[in-house]
Amino acid sequence: MIFFGWGRRSKTAELDPGRALVRIWAHFHLFWLFRISWPTGYRLATATDAGWAQQPISNEEGRALDPQGQTDVNLWWRFGLLLPVVGIVFSIFMATVFPEA
Repeated sequence: MIFFGWGRRSKTAELDPGRALVRIWAHFHLFWLFRISWPTGYRLATATDAGWAQQPISNEEGRALDPQGQTDVNLWWRFGLLLPVVGIVFSIFMATVFPEA
């Protein structure tokens, strides 16, 4: 049974025929539930006769090419079950600091 894992993933948005924006992020997970992901950069993919050629571009250029955020990583992939855990811990903290509320 695999208890943890890590790696890189990508998400692609087509800009026009023959060009695509690729966003790459790294991730680490425990039991596929407690996941943390962080973006590592953008690449501009261009179709050639030999396949796709990818060129790294800056974060500013990547955000300018993707103003709608099609390549953004959703909250579940970014934080997994850490989001509800933080909410529960915050609720417990508030209940102990302000018991009269």
